[in-house]
Amino acid sequence: MNDFGTRMMAIDRRILYALLLAIILFGLLVPINLPLTMADPAKNLFAAIEAAPVDKMAFVSTAWTNSTRGENAPQMAVLLRHLMQRKIKFALIQFGNPEAAVLAQLLAEDVTKEFDYKYGTDWINMGFRQDMLGTLKAMRVDIPAVYRDDFFERKPLSTFPITSGLKTIKDVGIVVEVAPSGTYKYWIQLIQGGDKVPYGLAATSVMVPELYPYLDSGQMVGMLFGLKGAAEYESLLNLPADKRQSTRFLSPLSLSLIYLFLLIFIGNLGMYLSRRRAEVNP
Repeated sequence: MNDFGTRMMAIDRRILYALLLAIILFGLLVPINLPLTMADPAKNLFAAIEAAPVDKMAFVSTAWTNSTRGENAPQMAVLLRHLMQRKIKFALIQFGNPEAAVLAQLLAEDVTKEFDYKYGTDWINMGFRQDMLGTLKAMRVDIPAVYRDDFFERKPLSTFPITSGLKTIKDVGIVVEVAPSGTYKYWIQLIQGGDKVPYGLAATSVMVPELYPYLDSGQMVGMLFGLKGAAEYESLLNLPADKRQSTRFLSPLSLSLIYLFLLIFIGNLGMYLSRRRAEVNP
């Protein structure tokens, strides 16, 4: 038994990584229909978008980059699909990193083709702003003064049909943010708290512990947590199998986590046995 503990402590890390790669490939090639429990935050966000007025546009704020694309991109895609299923027009805005504007534009172009949404008429990208605090304050008074041109065509917003009636944030029916950072605090302080515009968040999994107080207080109408949240939303939307990108990725993710827990157990067992051996044979 002591020899077993020693062997466990001396496993070549290359073997461990090779096994992890094999598990991920298996999960991708042979998807496992794992049970998916619907969390209240996802159901509440779904209900909020269902209740959003169709005569007002939605703001989809993004701050994610390629570093969190694996979680945030599927979240944004499924949220856009829901907005378009309800025929709600939307505007993209970005904070945090200029890269977010390009990634949001590319993803939106891909998804809007499914619903024949026309740029400038049904959706628009209003672009990146560095000063988020100042921008949100100004949006409460005069949005056209802050966003003069769009991001994609570089034309005045006044030339697009979708923004013809957009004056202040009160003309927006709901705000949904897809972000891996603490930008949500500004939305809650200035927009949700000030003008009572419904606000929902799609966040990375590591942000979960700090966000529940805002959910419990009602300052967020709902939330998606990481890839699982996106998979839950895909199920709520009843998307066809070929559109359930997040659900497909849950298999390798879940198998990888099981493998990780097993390695932690084996590592601790090996350390325990090695210490026992040192105590018995000092």
